[in-house]
Amino acid sequence: MNKADWANNLMLDPNWQEVMSELRSTELAKFTNSDYHDVEAREQAYIRLRTLESITDHLEGLKAQKAIDKKRWKIL
Repeated sequence: MNKADWANNLMLDPNWQEVMSELRSTELAKFTNSDYHDVEAREQAYIRLRTLESITDHLEGLKAQKAIDKKRWKIL
């Protein structure tokens, strides 16, 4: 199994989707429910949300690489 197939299987896994959704919801709740003066808590929640997004984007890129490679050979 190559990385593209692995990423595709992972992104389609209901457990993975549930975990990522729970993590996003937790960080959004921290961000939303933080006190007005608690800038540090909001910053930490924001950084964690960006990290989750980065992980998802990277997996999407791995997933798309197979299609990109396939089209690359058609052009050449």
